[in-house]
Amino acid sequence: MERKVSEIGGYRFLGWGPAATGATLDWAMHPDMFGRCSRCNDLVSLDPHLDETCRCGRLTKDSGRFGSVDGDESIAIYTNRS
Repeated sequence: MERKVSEIGGYRFLGWGPAATGATLDWAMHPDMFGRCSRCNDLVSLDPHLDETCRCGRLTKDSGRFGSVDGDESIAIYTNRS
């Protein structure tokens, strides 16, 4: 399956899955990073202090856990940093 990256105004694409967050094994959580759901395109904050779920329920983050039912590598990671 070919993954397409769509630009989001005010955000910069970093890559796919946990490696895009700078982590070596799991997800690195940062308040200025966001995961994008491959189904509904919602952005879910990677702020470690927030629990969030995208509107279709496929991408969730709570208690430091983050993932998608479609697999970690299906998650596009963005930042709002320049």
